[in-house]
Amino acid sequence: MEQRQGQSLQRTEEAMRRLGAAIDRLESASARVGAGDLLLAGELRGAREDYARLEETTRVVSTRLDAAIDRLRDLLEE
Repeated sequence: MEQRQGQSLQRTEEAMRRLGAAIDRLESASARVGAGDLLLAGELRGAREDYARLEETTRVVSTRLDAAIDRLRDLLEE
């Protein structure tokens, strides 16, 4: 009986070690995913800032082109 209890205790301890190792791997993977999420969030923020700048530039260029077209039309009508 004592031998069976010893074997059971050994199996339990081994299972606990494996469980601890699995938890460590999960925590490590979770940290990597979290870091990846932060990186993606930063890239997304940068892309949004670039888009806003390009949108403003497009607006300015469009306004200038419209003004130039209007001036050319006026000149052609004279």
